Amino acid sequence: MAQARPAAGFTLIELVIALAIVAITTSIAASSYRRYLQRGHRAEAVHALLVAAAEQEKFHLANGHYGDRLDASAGEDPPGLPIASRTPGGRYLLSVPMATAAGYRVVATATDISGDTGCSSYWIDESGRRTATDLGGSDSTARCWP
Repeated sequence: MAQARPAAGFTLIELVIALAIVAITTSIAASSYRRYLQRGHRAEAVHALLVAAAEQEKFHLANGHYGDRLDASAGEDPPGLPIASRTPGGRYLLSVPMATAAGYRVVATATDISGDTGCSSYWIDESGRRTATDLGGSDSTARCWP
């Protein structure tokens, strides 16, 4: 009598189980990666605002008032801040809506809010006060600023 050969390959059940494990692992990894990207984008905005605040203080020491415009070159008249109006990644626009001899406010606004609606606008002022709002205008400072 001929002996039956052991079956080579996988059964359908084994294949379905393997695919389910891969799908679960992929969904966990994708959500973790999205959160990682959000933190990186938020750090980009925070870094740009802290650099702008430092430049504002230098400008105030040199000129007696805070600067009200960005993208300025050295020696321009009227003088301005040598800070780009876009963050290096291009995800935030910087602006100076208020600048006087006594104070300033620098704002970073998200250009693409599709990925992160929780932190769409950040700002910092002359006292170092940091604020952030979500897309609906609610305060999200604790979540957005480190």
